[in-house]
Amino acid sequence: MKAIITFEHSCLTAADFDDGQDFDWLIEQNFDVFRIERKQQQWQLKVRHYIGVIGLPSGGQVEILPKLAQSQITHADEVTQTRQWVQQMLTAVWQALLPKSLTNLANQLLINPPAPNPPPINHSLSLSEWLQAYFWQGFAQYVPNQQYQQFEQNQPYLQGKLLIKEQLQHNFHQPHKFYHQTENFAMDTAGNRLVKTTIERVIGSMATPLLSSWQAVGTVAKDLYDILFSQALQELTALPSLTAQRNYTFISFCYALLTLQQASSQGQFLTPTWLVNMPFAFEKWVGRKIHEQFAAQNFELVEQKRQPLTVQQGLTIKPDIWLKSADKLIIADIKWKKTAAFNDISLADMYQLLTYASEFDADEAWLIVPTLSTQLMAQQIEFCQPKKTRFYLMPFAVTQGCLNLFH
Repeated sequence: MKAIITFEHSCLTAADFDDGQDFDWLIEQNFDVFRIERKQQQWQLKVRHYIGVIGLPSGGQVEILPKLAQSQITHADEVTQTRQWVQQMLTAVWQALLPKSLTNLANQLLINPPAPNPPPINHSLSLSEWLQAYFWQGFAQYVPNQQYQQFEQNQPYLQGKLLIKEQLQHNFHQPHKFYHQTENFAMDTAGNRLVKTTIERVIGSMATPLLSSWQAVGTVAKDLYDILFSQALQELTALPSLTAQRNYTFISFCYALLTLQQASSQGQFLTPTWLVNMPFAFEKWVGRKIHEQFAAQNFELVEQKRQPLTVQQGLTIKPDIWLKSADKLIIADIKWKKTAAFNDISLADMYQLLTYASEFDADEAWLIVPTLSTQLMAQQIEFCQPKKTRFYLMPFAVTQGCLNLFH
């Protein structure tokens, strides 16, 4: 399968495609991931802040990777290294992609659902290939939820329970028939429908076909995903605790994939097609890693903590990270921007951080930015007018998945 590899902020033209109809089709779809531009008498697709995979009508794919500008390494190295940490990030943030209302429902039904098993380590895989391998690994551990369903039939033989009232009503003139009720296990449950829909619309077929019992499981329309996921969570309460927790992890992963998918303008689903907003994913990944990094230090962490800013209009502010211990309060703002030095900091970002620090009366305020370097450490931001709060430019090493704190 032909794959076109591109990065955020790059431009695609018809020359990048073996089949020119693929490029024309992408323009027609008007996906959020692209901005259509006309330059030098040709159409261009400018990639925005998204990563993921788009299936093409020819059977090929466009793989979109995040890009931190690197002039010192080759393109092949850049692709391999980028895929490595993107896989780590996506593994950590699937849960964060769930709507908050559904996450709260899950927390009521399940206590501390386990983290998914680590995905297969093969950084030479494209995002599409890795996603498929990750999915089938979870599928192998998934226990299909089945439930009893009652079936009523009127046949010339008796099976199960004879329904006397219905027998008299329907078979008074045909005593050779029996109106009976049977109970059978059925695979067509909400959780299984989500899994089956994910296979057909996102993952694609596997090397060996699904068991025959899956053939009776139906797929669902996009506007029913939320309802079906809520029903699937309710179904989990009937399962043993460990099985329910494992199934919850996999079903929520399937739901996240389905909600990330984009259909064509004709409503068709091409396999696979899914797009992730990179600034949002990076923010959630950093929040998860900070929680892990400070868990042993008795810090309380709250993401998107709201606090009133004005009385009259009811304006509120909500820093990305609120981190508090017994003797220290840290406020952090996370930006998906290449910011290697103080000169790279925008004035708007600095104003925002100053407001957070002032309104929360923070001891420290961090501007967290991505970096590929493991050597670049936190740097204090010096102001002309001294501040009570200490401000830091805080690098987050994407290849390591952690903050580069202090020497």
